[in-house]
Amino acid sequence: MNCLEFEKLLDDGEPERLPAEALGHARACASCERSLARARSLERALEAHFSDDISPPAGFVDRVMARVERGEARGVRWLTLPDALPWWTRAASDPLVVLALAIVALFVWRGDRWQSGARAAWDALAVAPQLAHDAWLAAGFGPLGDAIAGALAPVAAAPMLVQLGVTLGVAPLLLLAGWLVWRAGERLVETVAAR
Repeated sequence: MNCLEFEKLLDDGEPERLPAEALGHARACASCERSLARARSLERALEAHFSDDISPPAGFVDRVMARVERGEARGVRWLTLPDALPWWTRAASDPLVVLALAIVALFVWRGDRWQSGARAAWDALAVAPQLAHDAWLAAGFGPLGDAIAGALAPVAAAPMLVQLGVTLGVAPLLLLAGWLVWRAGERLVETVAAR
């Protein structure tokens, strides 16, 4: 028997009917002994106040249960830092702040590598419209391919920011088209497998 199991037994509301194991634990544990004494005192007070000839007031159970729920909600506060701590102490232990500080430290520590990697990624994204234009021309998709290649031709000669903007604008459409083709192929496979 541990303290948590003992508290669960006390929560059942019958401190006089606890098993011998629980009573033995309460004798050995000062905290649980105090909890048992409080529970017994509460039971005696409730029995004295609410005898058989007096019924509890209307809504008493609802009010008590609301207080219990508020107390249980406050009991979980050990997971968060108390509001009594200064804001800078709470902010320093916030996981998002710790992550942001780690990222800043990486940029400061290896800033030159991050900067060269960002430049390489930027250059790769900037040539994507030119690659798409060349791919459409090489594939020869007929009138549709010629129309798309013609639409991408001015972009291939545009400044790098325009190329990047078109790439980022067209990428979701290409992803959606790829997903639709995948779903259509999946349905075809399901149809063939069902036969």
